[in-house]
Amino acid sequence: MDLFGIGPLELLVIMVLILIFVGPKRLPEMAAQLGRFMRTARKMSEEVTREFSTTMKDLEQEFDEVRGEWKEVGQGLEEDLNAVNKELASADKDARKALGEAKAAADGPTRQNKGARKAPGEAKAAADGPAQPSKDAREALGEAK
Repeated sequence: MDLFGIGPLELLVIMVLILIFVGPKRLPEMAAQLGRFMRTARKMSEEVTREFSTTMKDLEQEFDEVRGEWKEVGQGLEEDLNAVNKELASADKDARKALGEAKAAADGPTRQNKGARKAPGEAKAAADGPAQPSKDAREALGEAK
């Protein structure tokens, strides 16, 4: 039996010393004082435990409330983020579609021009230098030779 790290033999020595110093006449009075002190100490200990327990319950309740609020905020942010992602995906899709249409519109006339062939005389005239009026145009102007 170890009480506060004091063995039975040490406890017996302490009791003998108290009996010697206090004396047999005052020993019952000292025992009553010790009993009152132990009762007061126990009450104080229970009160501290109760206060601590009450405080912990209050803190846990507040923590649960704050955790719930943060959870709601997190869910709201997640919903907002998902909505923004959907809008961005839609805008990206629309932009890609518009870009494809613009590219097709820009490439369309170029492809048509590549497919059109010039008459052999026009290609040679274009390669030789500045454009000369055609024979019909010169006759109309009266410059025919």
